[in-house]
Amino acid sequence: MIEAYISKHPGSSFSELRDIFQLPDSTIRYHLKDLEKKGKIISDSNKRIYYPSKPEGERTLNKTQQQLSYAIKQHPGIIQKELSIITKIKPLTIRNNVPFLIEKEIIYTKKIGREVHYYYRSPEEIERIKMSRFVTKFLQRKIDEETFLQLRQGLIEAKLNYF
Repeated sequence: MIEAYISKHPGSSFSELRDIFQLPDSTIRYHLKDLEKKGKIISDSNKRIYYPSKPEGERTLNKTQQQLSYAIKQHPGIIQKELSIITKIKPLTIRNNVPFLIEKEIIYTKKIGREVHYYYRSPEEIERIKMSRFVTKFLQRKIDEETFLQLRQGLIEAKLNYF
C-alpha cells in the first residue's frame, strides 16, 4: 500500500504518508525501512522524502519539481520567497525539492548577500558539465595508471637492488 502510494506520488514525505494512512509513526517507519531494505523505495538522505526505486537515470521529476524548474527558467535569479508566491508552493516543500534539481544539475544557486538566487541551466550547459566531468575522470584514471606503473617499476628496482 505504501509502496504503491510512493510510486504514484514520488517525493512523498514521512508526515504526508503518516497522514494519508493514519498510522502511528513507528508503523510507518517500520514499513519504510523494510521497503528500503528490499530496494523497492529510496529516501532522499535524512530529509525523510521517499521515491520509488529506479535506476538513477530513470528517475523523473515529480509535479512539484517540474513546476519549480519551469518557474526558475521563466524567472532567472528568483529567490525562494518569490518562487513560493509565484508557484503557490510552500517554502518547506521548495526547500525539500530544490536539492534534487541541483543534484541533477537542472538548476544552480548563487548566494548574493543573504539571499539565495536560483538559475536554470540550459541543456547545452548540462551537456558541457557532463562532458567536462567525463574528461576529468578519464584523465584522472590515466594519471592513476601511470602513477601505479611508476610505483610498480620503482618497487621492482628496489627489490633488485636489495638482493
